[in-house]
Amino acid sequence: MTEPLDAIAIAAEAFAWLTLPVGLIVLIVGFTRRSWAKRYRPARAVFTTVHEHDAKLRWFGDGGAVHESVSPLTGPIPAVGDARTVWVHPSRPDAPRLDDPSHDGRALLTIGGILTGVGVIALVLSSVLPLF
Repeated sequence: MTEPLDAIAIAAEAFAWLTLPVGLIVLIVGFTRRSWAKRYRPARAVFTTVHEHDAKLRWFGDGGAVHESVSPLTGPIPAVGDARTVWVHPSRPDAPRLDDPSHDGRALLTIGGILTGVGVIALVLSSVLPLF
């Protein structure tokens, strides 16, 4: 009866060799992306000009500096003077994000956690099954 268990242990070891390193790398990338996204700061931007496909936004940065950027329009077309929250990274104050960066890296962390967990379970199985 040990032959099927040995075969399962070999398959589990191969699965562990595939999923564990990939899962750890994806986790590292996910944590790196989350730490980068946490540095974004919200700012209130005002639409200064609105065209058919894009709009120009202005906001105040650190130290009172005025920044300006052109952004493509998605959704309802705003009026000149409408305010909107943008997120600005300190290393790139002239490139705002229009979407909330709090979700960055979440999918990577989920996939990395699942792959790492499966790899750990496969590693335990490949170590325990030959003992039976």
